[in-house]
Amino acid sequence: MYYYIFDIKKCKKRSQVENIKEYLASLGISGEFTYPSAAQNVEELVHLGLSKQYTTIVAIGSDEIANAVASVLVGKKEAMGFIPLEISPELATLIGADNWKSACDVLRFRKIREVRLGKTANGNHFLTFAKLDLKFPAEITMEFKDYIVQAKVKDLTISNFHPDIKKIGEDFLDIVMTSVEPNDSIISKFGAFFGSQNKTSDNALSLLRARSLRLFTKSQMPISSGGHTIAKTPQLIESSDEYLRLITAKKAAETM
Repeated sequence: MYYYIFDIKKCKKRSQVENIKEYLASLGISGEFTYPSAAQNVEELVHLGLSKQYTTIVAIGSDEIANAVASVLVGKKEAMGFIPLEISPELATLIGADNWKSACDVLRFRKIREVRLGKTANGNHFLTFAKLDLKFPAEITMEFKDYIVQAKVKDLTISNFHPDIKKIGEDFLDIVMTSVEPNDSIISKFGAFFGSQNKTSDNALSLLRARSLRLFTKSQMPISSGGHTIAKTPQLIESSDEYLRLITAKKAAETM
């Protein structure tokens, strides 16, 4: 029933592998364990698990492996679980667990929530959010269905899920940017979504919401999620049409 894809490079020590296996066995949810390698990457292992008719595919590792597994499972009837060895606060909030032991307990109760993902035109998906990797302010252009936004920004985040941003619709992405110059145009300003970030005289925090956008920069720039590059500009980014069946803690499903 359970098929585990284990990124052992994220283990703090070798004994952690056996500790996790033993704990899963004690919960009665052991299964087949596989490991990404040069011969078989994460996506290929997911397809292998599906071909063996496993109903639950579990990623063990960081946001990187979680996004890779989600990219394959979105739109499928099989469920995805996640056991963190490294995890962003946003993904921890999404699944309702911030360490491997509590995540194993979440798997045991198998509470499934259907969620949409953010996706890029190159086929990569992200569960939480993607960021434009900026080492210095850069000029960007974002094309939406009915308008175009141009700005010089210090930060740009495209959020599918973020605990500090209240979604108005599950099929909308929230685009948050910090402009170098204040902008009083069609962009709606906000500050309450981020209690620790306030607008200053030197920059403006802005929020837009859309199902899709095309992002352009003067020179090619990486777009990352969970600290790993998933695409580069220019890029189409949109909300997925299909759902991922994600195993989450009951408390996480109730508060989202």
